[in-house]
Amino acid sequence: MKFAIHYSTRMKDIILFALVISIMMFQVATLTEYSYPVLFYMQMVVNVVIVAALGIEAYARLVKREVQIDGNSDTITINGVEVHAGQIREIKVSGCHKAAFQFILKDKSVPPMYCCFKFEEKNCEGIRELTRWAEQNQISIRKVGPQTRSGMILSSNG
Repeated sequence: MKFAIHYSTRMKDIILFALVISIMMFQVATLTEYSYPVLFYMQMVVNVVIVAALGIEAYARLVKREVQIDGNSDTITINGVEVHAGQIREIKVSGCHKAAFQFILKDKSVPPMYCCFKFEEKNCEGIRELTRWAEQNQISIRKVGPQTRSGMILSSNG
């Protein structure tokens, strides 16, 4: 079965941080009633960061991607790239409402970008299908993050 996905970019956090820095620089210039050339150039850098983050977020949202999960197979296809169950050490899940999935591969210390994604719909059949596929292929799914107990294991039964 095919399910629509998108990549988790964390660009909203970067945009918010850049906006806070921008407001702080504006406040310094307003309170001192003096125009610092350094603040002007820093503001330009912040503006470039915001525009770049918006461009990356737009690209991540507009390009359609999918994951294909076949319950009878030991492979999963993520946006055209096949990943065999033997390559996966574990699957990490983080988040509550729109959970992010990250495939931790055995031969890589840092997972590739295509192995980190979110399903388009938060209560999607894709989550249950992925959990069933992982159980069938003896791959552990571990929920991580501040909202969970340490090392919590998920299953398709609950």
